[in-house]
Amino acid sequence: MKIVINAVAAKMGGAATYIGHFLRHVAQAAPDSEFLVFLPPETIEKHGRLPKNVRQVPTQIGHATWWKRVWWEQVTLRRILRREKPDILFSSANFGMLQCPVPQLLLVRNALYFTNVYPQMFLPMLTFRWKVAFRLRRWLVCESVRSADLVMTPTQTMLDDLRRFVHVPPGKVLVNPYGQEIARIRGDPKPEESGGRWLGEGGPVRLLYVSLYLAHKNLTTLLKAMPLLNKKGPRRFRLTTTMGPVSELAAWTVAGPTDIALASQSDIRDSIELLGPLSQSETQNLYTQADIFVFPSLAESFGFPMVEAMAHGLPIVAADTPVDREICQDAAVYFSPLDCADLAAQVDRVATDDSLRNKLRVAGLRRVATCFRWSKHVERILEAARQLLAESR
Repeated sequence: MKIVINAVAAKMGGAATYIGHFLRHVAQAAPDSEFLVFLPPETIEKHGRLPKNVRQVPTQIGHATWWKRVWWEQVTLRRILRREKPDILFSSANFGMLQCPVPQLLLVRNALYFTNVYPQMFLPMLTFRWKVAFRLRRWLVCESVRSADLVMTPTQTMLDDLRRFVHVPPGKVLVNPYGQEIARIRGDPKPEESGGRWLGEGGPVRLLYVSLYLAHKNLTTLLKAMPLLNKKGPRRFRLTTTMGPVSELAAWTVAGPTDIALASQSDIRDSIELLGPLSQSETQNLYTQADIFVFPSLAESFGFPMVEAMAHGLPIVAADTPVDREICQDAAVYFSPLDCADLAAQVDRVATDDSLRNKLRVAGLRRVATCFRWSKHVERILEAARQLLAESR
C-alpha cells in the first residue's frame, strides 16, 4: 500500500509533535507499505533518521499565504497524486482535497474553528480581514469534511464540535486518540508521595505549564492566580512555562499586551519563569522537575501536554472543559476556566493533600498505559486505510 501524507502545516506545536510520532510508528507497523510525506523543512530536521519506507519531501508551502496553500493542496498536490499513483491520501491537518482522485482520510484537529470560545472571546477583537479569513478557513474545513472518505478526530469532543457545523455520518468518522511514547512513562513515585519531603519544603512548589503562546491558551488566568497562591499560607509557588508572552508568537495575539503587563507586576514577576518554545528533550526535562502540571487552556482538540504530564506521574490541575475531562478523567482536578481564584484554590488543594496527589498520579499513569498508545492509533489508521482501499476497488 502506498500512502501520500499532506503534513505541510506541521510547523510547530501539536501538529509537529503528531506527525513525528506517527511517521515513526506507522513505518514500523507497515514495513511493506510506502509513505510519501510533504513537510516543512524545519520539521524534517527534527525527525532525524526515519525508516526507509518513509520518503520526506520538504516544502515551504505551509508558511505561504492561505490562498497559495489552497492552490497547492487543490491543484499542485492533485498533479502529484496522478504522477505518484498512491492508494490513499492522508490529509493530516484540517484541510483536504476536494473531489480527491484517490480515497482520502482527513484528520480534523483545530478546535478553534468549531468551539464557541474563540469566536466569542477573541475573534471580535481582531481585524475585519482576520475575521473573513477565519470564516473562509472554517468553510474550507467543512467542505473538506464533505469531500473526505473518512474523517478522523482525536477526541469525541472535537467531533461533537465539528458536527455543529457540518454533517458527519456515523459510518464516515473515526475517533482516534493520539499516543504517548512508552519510554517516557515512569512508575516511580515522586519523593513527596512516598513519605519524603513535604511539598514546598526547602523550596517553592514547582508549577509547570507547557504550550505554545496563543491567546486561547489562557496564560492570563494563570498569571492572575500566582499572587493569590503566594498569599495563602507557608508554601511558596513558582511557575515555569514555555509560553512566555515575550515570544514572537505573542506579537500578533490579542492577549499578548495584557500578559506582558501582568508578568511585569512586582507580585508576579518574581514567582514565574517565562521560557520560549524548547526542544523536545528540554521540554521533557521540565516535566521531571515539576511538582504540579497546570493546564488552563480554553480550547483544545486533544491536549498533548496533559498526556505527557500524566506519563511523567504529575498531578494535573486543568480547566473544566469537555476535552480536558475526556482526556484526564479522574487524573486531574478541575477549575472554572476564567476564575483565577478557583484555579489558585485547586492548585493549593493539590499541593496540601498528599493522598490526592498520589491518587492523581496513579490515575494518570493508568490512563496513559491503557488509553494513549501510538501503536493503537496507527493500527486504527492502517485498518481504515485498507478498508477504504478495498471499497474503492
